[in-house]
This record gives sequence, C-alpha cells and structure tokens, in this order.
Amino acid sequence: MLLNTQIICRSNDIHGHENFPMGCAFSPDGTCLLTATASDGKFRLYDTPFQLFEKHNVQKGEPYSGDDGGDNGENHSIDNVTTTGPQHDGIENEIATQSHSQNQDHTQQQHPWKASLTSHQGGPPPSASSASYAWYPLMTSSSPLTSLYATCRGNSMPIHLIDAYTSQLRASYRPYNGVDELEGPTVVEFSPDGSRIYGTGFKTDRTIAVFDTAIPGREGRIMRLGKTRRSSDGQKGIPSAMAFAKSSGGDNNGPSNVFALGTYSPGSIYIYDDRMASDTNPAGTIVLHCGSAVVGHGKAFARKKRRFDNTANDNDEGEENLFSSARVNWFQSRARGGITQLIWAPPTSNNPHVLYSASRRSNAVLSWDVRALSGLDFGDGAGNSRKRSGGSRTISGLQSYARDGDTNQRLEFDLDTNGNRLFVGSGSSEGVVKVYDVSSGKLHDEIKVVDGGCDAVNGVSYIPHPFGKNDGDGLLAVSVGSRQFFQEDLSDNEGEREAVPRNSGFLQLYDVK
Repeated sequence: MLLNTQIICRSNDIHGHENFPMGCAFSPDGTCLLTATASDGKFRLYDTPFQLFEKHNVQKGEPYSGDDGGDNGENHSIDNVTTTGPQHDGIENEIATQSHSQNQDHTQQQHPWKASLTSHQGGPPPSASSASYAWYPLMTSSSPLTSLYATCRGNSMPIHLIDAYTSQLRASYRPYNGVDELEGPTVVEFSPDGSRIYGTGFKTDRTIAVFDTAIPGREGRIMRLGKTRRSSDGQKGIPSAMAFAKSSGGDNNGPSNVFALGTYSPGSIYIYDDRMASDTNPAGTIVLHCGSAVVGHGKAFARKKRRFDNTANDNDEGEENLFSSARVNWFQSRARGGITQLIWAPPTSNNPHVLYSASRRSNAVLSWDVRALSGLDFGDGAGNSRKRSGGSRTISGLQSYARDGDTNQRLEFDLDTNGNRLFVGSGSSEGVVKVYDVSSGKLHDEIKVVDGGCDAVNGVSYIPHPFGKNDGDGLLAVSVGSRQFFQEDLSDNEGEREAVPRNSGFLQLYDVK
C-alpha cells in the first residue's frame, strides 16, 4: 500500500562547507526536533510547525506556503492546538534573538524552517568528532522543568544537560578514566524513567559511566565490560550505541534496567541488566536466561562457538541445519562491521521482544528476537531451555530490511508508534526513505527525499500526527547530508575546469498517511 506523503517545510538555515545535520530526534511530546550539525558543532532545536496544519490545505507533494507568517509569539506546541499551555517562545528578553518567533519570514515562498534555539556548549569540536544527544524521556513543553536534553561530543568534554526553553546549561556530568583524567563519552542515553544518565564510548577503557540525573558533577558509578581493556572476558570493542527496553506496563516510561549495547570493531550486541552489576560480573549479568550475546565477536568468537550438533542421521535434518547455519552467518556478518543504532520494539507492538540494529557498511537493517539468545539450546522437548555446554549457539535474525548502506556514516531508522512500519534512511546513491512492513519485511513505499540520489538520508524520526484520523497518520522528519569532496565541473573546453561545492545539508518534515 503506497503512502500519501506531503512536504510540510524544509530548513534553510544550515550553511557552510560540510555542514549538515547528523540525525534528528523528535521530543517525547512531539513539539520540537533536535539535531546536531557537523562542521559548526551546534545543537539545533526546531519547533514542530503545528500552526500550519490548521491554516493550510496542502496539495500533494508541495510544501506549505509561508504567506501567513505574521503570528509572532504564537505557541507552537501541541498544548496550544488542543488545550492551552506554556509557550516555547515565551522566554526571557535577553535571548529574544534566538526565540521561536524567528521562524516567520515573509520574503520566501516556501515556509522557512529555522532553528529556534542553538546550543554551543563546550566550544567548537574537532572536525572529525561526532555528536550524541538524547531527550529527557519525561519531557513535556507544558513543564519547563522537564524540557531538557543531554549532549556529548567525546574528547575531553563532559555530558551537558541543556534547557530546551533557553538553550542554557542546566548541569554537567564529568566521567573520569583510570588515571583520573576527564574523558568525554561519545554515546549518551537516559534511563526510561529519566533518573539516570548513561555515558559510554570511551577510548581508553571498556566502561559505562552512570550518573544520577539529580546529582551533577563527577559522582557516579562505573560499570565495566571487562576486567581490563585488553582482557579476553566481556564485550569487546568501543561502545557505539545503547538502547533501553521500554516498560511493558501502561506507562511506557516506567523504570527499566535492561539495555542493549552495541560496539564497533569488532561489532557486537549484548544485553545487560545494570542491577546485577558486581565486581565479578563485568557491567552486569547478561539477562534473559543468561544468554551470552545477540551478535558475537568476529573470528575469535566464531572459532569458539559450536554451531550446531548434527546428532540426527537423516538427510532432511542435515539439510535443515545447513541452511540454518547459512542464515545465521548471513545475519551475523551484516552486524560485524560495527553497530551504529539500536531500537527496541514498542511495548504495544505485536512482538515487543524484538531488537532492531543498524551497522556500518551494511546493506540492511536487522531485527533480532531476544527471547532466544546465544548460548541456549532450543529445549528438551518439554518447554525447558537448557544451556549448551562447551560452546554457544549464535542467534539468527528475524528479518532484514534492505537499504543502500555502503558508508561509514551513521544512517538512522525509526519505527512508528505501534511498531508496524519501519522507516529506513539510505545512502547517497538512493537518497530515499524506505518504508517496510515489520512483520513481513516487504517494502511498502519509498519517499524520495533527494533528487538524483546525490546525498544521504542520515536521520529519520517519526511521531503520531496531532490531527490524524487514522492510526497510521504521522509526521516524519528526515535529515540529509554527508561529507563530500568538491566536484569538478567539466566544461566544453578541456582546459577549463571549475570546482563546484556541494550544497549544505537540510532537514525536511513530511505529513505521512
């Protein structure tokens, strides 16, 4: 079934050489969109333009007009549309130059979408650095105290907690390594209830720094993924992605201590429960029947594992094992390049025990059933699982969702609210967002974002539509851009060549039905 997609607006304020948004994320209440730009090192906050939905009738495939832009000071949050509530742009005069009212511009035919607030805490980062950010999970625009997001950039920069109303620094959390030096993480994440902040991705050791959100500073605890950096125990590689499983109760933001952790080189995915951390167990015991991993550790792991026990003598079972082994190896090989993103299925989905992963230089997004992890046998016939002695059985994935991913750049994906559709960003050769049916793995539709496929769709974020009549109605934000060399413009004369710079990246917002 083809989707009905309409362009709402497109950003026009990201400029500069190799300056493009690196991913994007809607706030939990859907009123804001957060991104980080590559070369200027800024974290940019955009208002979701809800006022446009009431004032415009959009023709299919065309952006909204900006002729009605004289509504300075209007509240852009959902609260203003459905009820009444505080405003994001109702902030102090000293930051009026950065207020949300600057989104209005009468001079352009297309409605301009400009960052309402920008944050540049910690100074400009090195050109090769990456940025990580996460919304406070209980954030709502009607409560300024909860309007927060956390950021980190690696190097020697701490985790910063930024006010989404004023772009001011609320708090800092400073991880220190084994030689008492400040070391910044490259991955930051909140626990589902917002009580803890996790930072990881340190270069000097395989650790996770955990801070109480209410207690800034350096007081926190360190969870280790192994006894030492070079020891053979625990999870290998530099942590690169983290995701918490949401509560299965009525409150999706309830307390949860179970999280998945992905690493670079070698690529691996482990699942932990931080309540079981101890001095003898590195960073917690792997949960769910004590399985060892979702994805293992490359050649070293492959030599140690016992693939399948061929105890049956008939040819049918031998052929079944052969094809099962090939399927397992295919899924494992697609994840070994290094994990770039992890997302758990929503609690309201048909199977909430599914973990989705994306990897570097991988042509597919993968899904894994975490109820049957590695190290477990299928059972004894009576429904009792038993651990295989002397080795471990690697897990086979559920589905794969194809994309153009032959790049080291992070290419994000996202699920809809019920976990039925998967939105997958693709590389520069395609420049599209692919929409898949999660259960069958079939491609529903493609949303063409970049004409000619000359740039990568590196970020995707989805929220339910505030005025949607159907469950499948939603808003889809995409970020476009990648690091590229100058192109040479070949003229008719062979001696005349001119270097033509590529355009900067941009954000674009879609109405999806």
